[in-house]
Amino acid sequence: MADYFSPTVIQQPIPIVDMTPLERLVLSHIFDAEADGETLYFHAADGPSNAIGLHRGKLQTALEASAGIVSTAATYVTDHLPAPPPDDATIEIDLSGTSWEFIFQDIVRRSSTLRYVTVVTSFTCSRMRPDGFGGMAELITADAILGKSTNDILEGFLAEMEEDAGDDGVHVLLRLCEDTVRRQVAQIIEADPALTRLTTDAVSAADVHAACLAVIACSDLSEEQGAAGFRAALAAIRHAEQRLASAG
Repeated sequence: MADYFSPTVIQQPIPIVDMTPLERLVLSHIFDAEADGETLYFHAADGPSNAIGLHRGKLQTALEASAGIVSTAATYVTDHLPAPPPDDATIEIDLSGTSWEFIFQDIVRRSSTLRYVTVVTSFTCSRMRPDGFGGMAELITADAILGKSTNDILEGFLAEMEEDAGDDGVHVLLRLCEDTVRRQVAQIIEADPALTRLTTDAVSAADVHAACLAVIACSDLSEEQGAAGFRAALAAIRHAEQRLASAG
C-alpha cells in the first residue's frame, strides 16, 4: 500500500499582529508553526491537516478574543461547534468543508504589510509510483487565490509540442484538464444547491488535482479506446468506398 504526502510551506512569515487569536490557533493546528520574533512560519511535513482537535478552554478564549472581527475561521468554527458543547477537554473540528487558503486570504486583506502569500506544495509517495510525485504553487492575494500544478505545466508543454509537431497520425481521444474540472465543480454546485454546503471557492486547486489523480488511477478506458478504433476503421472503409466510387 502506498502512502501519499503533500509537504507544504507558507513562504512568507506571517505577522502575529495580522492574525486574530482564533486564526493563529487554527492555523497552528493545521500546520506546524515556528515563532520568529513577531512572525510565525507555517509548514507541514506530511501535508496540512483536514481535521484538528482544539482544547476547549483555549478555543473559547480565542473565540472571545476574536469577537467583532469577521473571518472565515470564526464563521466556520462557530458553525461547526457541537451543540451542546461536549464535556471533553478537546473539541474536534472537521475542516473538509472549508480551506485554509481562505484564512490566509483574510489575513492578507487586513494586513498593512502583506500584499500576498505564496504557498509551495510537493506531492510525494512512499512508493515510486508515476502518479505519486509532482507539486503545485499558489498565490493568495486579497482578491484571488491562484494555483498551478506540475500537471498543468506538463499539459501546457504537451499542447505546445502537439502544435509544433502538427498532424503525426496520433489523435488524442481524451484528456482530463484540471481547469475544466474546476469549471464543472462550479456548474455542479450551482445546479444542485442541496448537494453540498461548500461554495465553489472552497474547492481548492489541490482538491481538484488529488481528485483527478484518483479518477485516473481507477479508470480503465481500454474498451472505449478499442471501440473508437473499430468505429474509425469502419469509417475509413466507407471513406475509401466513397472516394473510389467518385473517382470511377
